[in-house]
Amino acid sequence: MAFDYRRRILGYADRISVRPGHDIAFKIGLEGHERFDFKVVRVVCGVETPQGAPYREVEIETAADGSHPGRVQRIDAGSYGVVPKAPVLDRLSSFTFQAFVMPTLPGDGRQALFGRGSGPGRPGFSAILDEDGALALMVSDGGKPVTVSTGAPMLAWKWAFVSASYDAETGDVELRQEPDERYVSADSFAHVVGKAPRGVVFAAEHDLHIAAWQTGRHEDGRPRMTGHFNGRIDSPRLASGALAHRDMPRLARLDPARADRLVGAWDFSRDIPTDAFPDRSGNNLHGRLVNLPTRAVPGYLWDGSCHDWTRGPEHYGAVHFHDDDLYDAGWDTTVAMTVPETLKSGVYAARCRAGGDEFHIPFYVRPAPGAPRAKVAFLGSTATYLAYANNHWQIDEEKAEVKRGRIIAYTADELFLNERRDLGLSTYDTHRDGSGVVYSSRLRPIVLNFNPKSTVWSFNADTHVTGWLEHEGFDFDVVTDEDVHEEGVAALQDYNVIVTGAHPEYWTTAMWDALAAYFDRGGRMMYLGGNGFYWRIAYHPERPGTAIEVRRAESGARFWASRPGEYHHSFTGELGGLWKRIGRPPQSLVGVGTFATGFDRCGWYVKEPGVDENPRAAWIFEGVEGDIIGDFGALGGGAAGIELDGVDEALGSPPDVIVLARSDGHSAYYMQSPDEIVFNHAAVTGDANRRVRADMIYYTLPSGAGVFATGSISWAASLGWNGYDNDVARIAGNVLRRFADDEALP
Repeated sequence: MAFDYRRRILGYADRISVRPGHDIAFKIGLEGHERFDFKVVRVVCGVETPQGAPYREVEIETAADGSHPGRVQRIDAGSYGVVPKAPVLDRLSSFTFQAFVMPTLPGDGRQALFGRGSGPGRPGFSAILDEDGALALMVSDGGKPVTVSTGAPMLAWKWAFVSASYDAETGDVELRQEPDERYVSADSFAHVVGKAPRGVVFAAEHDLHIAAWQTGRHEDGRPRMTGHFNGRIDSPRLASGALAHRDMPRLARLDPARADRLVGAWDFSRDIPTDAFPDRSGNNLHGRLVNLPTRAVPGYLWDGSCHDWTRGPEHYGAVHFHDDDLYDAGWDTTVAMTVPETLKSGVYAARCRAGGDEFHIPFYVRPAPGAPRAKVAFLGSTATYLAYANNHWQIDEEKAEVKRGRIIAYTADELFLNERRDLGLSTYDTHRDGSGVVYSSRLRPIVLNFNPKSTVWSFNADTHVTGWLEHEGFDFDVVTDEDVHEEGVAALQDYNVIVTGAHPEYWTTAMWDALAAYFDRGGRMMYLGGNGFYWRIAYHPERPGTAIEVRRAESGARFWASRPGEYHHSFTGELGGLWKRIGRPPQSLVGVGTFATGFDRCGWYVKEPGVDENPRAAWIFEGVEGDIIGDFGALGGGAAGIELDGVDEALGSPPDVIVLARSDGHSAYYMQSPDEIVFNHAAVTGDANRRVRADMIYYTLPSGAGVFATGSISWAASLGWNGYDNDVARIAGNVLRRFADDEALP
């Protein structure tokens, strides 16, 4: 019998963090079922592990419980631009379109550049790349479109000036395809004249589209888009009349406001942090982008002299479109509910079941406004969950098994995602054209890394911490990354101690500043993970929390690298990349920072000599016998592994930090992080083993703040070993009880 890895029920929520008394909406899609059962559960521990913490969820009564009708909900991936219908477009007959174009997958089927209508029963036009990657123009009088092509394939990842004109009186079509003079060694120049039907009256009441064309509408009224373009478009222009070639440079200039017969002049170098792009023709044909194509990328005019789009936006007049971009799946709400006023702060999920299939949609419930606060808050790394959401690395990555030092057994979720590419990508993936994925959204079903009963990573790894908190009887609230980003230190200040999960890797500037302010006010943190506070990211400025942006600049452990000129976030204009590279190493915030990475087996900790006698730290090891700590665990067999953080005073670790223990037992597959290596030579890297370690640390600050850090991703998965009766859980419990107490730290 064949293994069935398909999922027939999927969903997502409109919010990830909510308070009692507030509403949350769930969007559920079904395949092969007409109804599904809905139940809210509190997620205690999100994944079962051998000899580790057991999976546990607790059912919660809500008014939304029960059976609900459902249906198939479609996902339309692929980015494009849309300019709403307008009378000036309806009057268009003869026309000229031109733009600078950089195709990244020429020859990969027909791809639209610019058009209106041109579907069955929809008189219209569309400038495209044909099946061979050559510039072409389709003109339709409502019947089968007539296509005129240059017949010369365009060059991948090379700029070209393209123009297409149509004369309604004669039916003449003229196409020009002029590669940038820098690429003449592989000439793709073409100038072609052809014929199309005369006197076409183009369809009124239709939007104009860039990088895709519309063939109709779905049953729910949304446009049916196809022919998505992969590549960059800069300075698209539209004029009435079939312009002669000598008139085109005037139309193409940067300031087109006075160009004759100009209908639209769209400027992608403006409003870069938003989905909007303005029309500079004076006709107010302003447009918007759909599904987050990549902005703040070098355009045709970029010459390497400017690397910050905020300082030279004229260099950044391009948008990079992809046929696999996805921001908002746009599903209809299936179940809406008001969070019960009495619901305790914690990690919850909507459990949806249909037939033999099941899907969880996690969300966090914060304390109600004005309600008493616990002394402990767990920080949900929701930005990191988004960075990893639906990643395809184990299937797409070359030599994945070599890198991990083991044979990979694909999970059902990974096999499912390999088929359902329309569910969107993670920031660890690349688009089909090889460019890195810089945006990730939560407004879509997330099958991997933000779903219970999946792998011990991201969300599920963090539930091993919340499961331990609950097992030990600690009263705690929850707060999320986006709460800290939006509210600043106010989201943290009521708590004596903040407890992280296993991997708080992705942080915005607002989050970093909030945590620093929390420490300045005497706050305490238990950083129970590794590779934290590593990448600087940005949230969507118009819809905070729904999408993040990552630019992988200069160095760091990464699956792809940002191209030159693309290091600054489009959402904020900030320099992206590692926090270390902008002068804020993780050591300066939490005492430790990333040293090394390995993916085969995990090691253990060895106490530092004399630490048991140190009056500032001896209390941490109460009830702990021997010097070996954590030589067990549900992730890699040990508490010290996967990604390791260590102390470095030169990078900002406090001079009086106490190193409690250091890791050992790492295999040869553990290597220093790329940002740790300044020159790849034996004379420099020969002592690499000294930096392949995790440091367990403790220190206090003059403000009264305290930090305990383990420096290891796998620590959290060792907490539940042997029914939580182990040294890893014992040490964590000692620290938490002391940190939660109002008394000053030693």
